[in-house]
Amino acid sequence: MKRFDSMLEKDISGYSGKFSRLIVHAPALYRMMTRLLDDRDLPRQLSPLVIAAIAYFILPEDIIPEERYGPCGYVDDIYLCAFVANEVMKQSGSTDLLSRNWDGDVPVDQLIKEILVREKELIGEQKDRIMQYIGYDQLGVSPSDSID
Repeated sequence: MKRFDSMLEKDISGYSGKFSRLIVHAPALYRMMTRLLDDRDLPRQLSPLVIAAIAYFILPEDIIPEERYGPCGYVDDIYLCAFVANEVMKQSGSTDLLSRNWDGDVPVDQLIKEILVREKELIGEQKDRIMQYIGYDQLGVSPSDSID
């Protein structure tokens, strides 16, 4: 059985369309999420949110489906990973946890910041739908960490 990140790399290989400069990081974002689950320093209350980000990547019919939009359909997946990674940074108080689980070729904190700043451009008005889709309000993230 092929690993999901290998299938993801194949799926986006050679893609040079809209948001390609960000979509190329999808496999590394997925791997970071899976590695975070094994990291003992991950704040326990964030485990369900990390699991939701992993599951969202794997689901074939999400808010912006890859089957319909091709590799550009990963923009909602990378957005959700950036959102979750930002929550990890906020709750852990640094980028260390993310950095040691990151194998991408750009600094992870800069990538997360760019994705979050470009939210409207990437996912339009779909943030609430994405959060509702993953059951964000049921995942145990404390109210002080509300959706921006």
